[in-house]
Amino acid sequence: MCRGSRGGGLNKAIIAATRIVAPYLVLGILWIFVSDTALLLAVGGDVDRLGRLQTAKGWFFVTITTLMLFALSYSHLRQIQRLRELDAQTGLLHRKLFLEYLDDAIERDGGEGEMLVLILNIDAFSVIARKLGKGDAEQALEEIGAHLRASFTADNLLSRLGTDEVALALPLTEAVEREKPLELALNARRQFLEPLLALGQRATACGGAALYPRDGHDAHSLLAAATSALRAARSRGPDHLNFYDDRLTRADRQRQDLLLALREALRERALYVHYQPQVRLADNRLSGCEVLVRWNDPQGNPIPPSEFVPLAEQFDLSRALSELVISRVIEDLERAGLNDGTLPRVSINLTPDEFSRGDFVPWLREQMAPMAHWPIKPQIEITEYAALRNLEASIRRIRELGQCGVDFALDDFGTGYSSLAALKDLPVQELKIDGSFTATVNTDERSLAIVKSITRLADTFNLRVLAEGIETVEQLERLRECRCAEAQGFYLCRPVPIDELVALLQAGGAVFPVQSP
Repeated sequence: MCRGSRGGGLNKAIIAATRIVAPYLVLGILWIFVSDTALLLAVGGDVDRLGRLQTAKGWFFVTITTLMLFALSYSHLRQIQRLRELDAQTGLLHRKLFLEYLDDAIERDGGEGEMLVLILNIDAFSVIARKLGKGDAEQALEEIGAHLRASFTADNLLSRLGTDEVALALPLTEAVEREKPLELALNARRQFLEPLLALGQRATACGGAALYPRDGHDAHSLLAAATSALRAARSRGPDHLNFYDDRLTRADRQRQDLLLALREALRERALYVHYQPQVRLADNRLSGCEVLVRWNDPQGNPIPPSEFVPLAEQFDLSRALSELVISRVIEDLERAGLNDGTLPRVSINLTPDEFSRGDFVPWLREQMAPMAHWPIKPQIEITEYAALRNLEASIRRIRELGQCGVDFALDDFGTGYSSLAALKDLPVQELKIDGSFTATVNTDERSLAIVKSITRLADTFNLRVLAEGIETVEQLERLRECRCAEAQGFYLCRPVPIDELVALLQAGGAVFPVQSP
């Protein structure tokens, strides 16, 4: 595959070089034959005169070909530069060039004019793309780019920020534009959606807008303000457009501070893990543990995973986080001596983005290599969403890792809309009943029916079923009645550090000490 890619690149390079050299070659051959013949006819047998003219002819040829090579090279280099500046599919500027040109426009303006910076994002574009099909969806994006270029003048900057996200910088040159920027933003959104509407799609888009100089004095601050406004618009639902409000940035600043602290914590390996025991309900024996990542701020206050894990996913830190968690688990188990099989199974959560990466299988093999010869069973927990976003690839990855002794569990099972249809194809070993069903299993007949259906389904496919979120003895007994095989939750045991887990095991032996209500 890599060889093919290099071969394709080499062929393109040869073709490009040939386009430059071919005119030079043709001109050279013609010049030699034509000019030599012309000189011989002109000078007859005068050898001295022929020599002088040959020299002049040579200098003339060098000058002409040099200019020709310069023109050809310049043309091709400009084409390459243009390709780097523009998105190949839409013909819009790349983000970096958009920011540079926007800063240039602000500098030329000298703070005298005003400008609208707008970010537009299509609502649920993945759904539209599935309806259209891959080819038509890509064609639609090309048409959106072409339509925007045709709809705005040369002094407007247009950029593609993402698959279905564009940015526009529109100078407010007229008094009416300065008084009614909302109308200008709404018109831009209409132009953005028009190609999709022409295809019969009920497309909507959210937008975030910022005004220069009110909301920022440079390109980065204006784009950040428009991004903040877009987030606010999307939080309100589809088809909303928000202008920037400074109050929105307070939460953004806190979020940015948390992101910087998370990066530092990952570098310093300041995060740690706790272990929540999983219990076999038939005999209260320990069946495994789920690994839960923990992080405290410099003052020792815990930062909830619900805050920093999504942040890690959004800013491409999930791999670093996963690597830290896996290494912590290996270190803990070796230090505590629990890698001898005393702990039957250890379950580690991975994010949907991590699971879907192309190098997931070799990466995980490398990370878990120290556990390869342990009697303990490693298990990866993934959500239904992660497994179903690309079912065929998920099946392949799970099978490959299964051959290496890694089990898989579907976390939050029952919350996905297509899980039952796909379950027959997914080679997983465990289903984890979502805690929302466990919490109401004694009070809601629908939750009880779902739990019973999951356990019967698991029996059919020979899968383990584990219910999470057990908080009362009543929930535990009801799950026993539903023939749920395993459980975890605060009622059984809270997540504990490795040393406390060792102490619990030493106190109870193989039978896990279920605490009293």
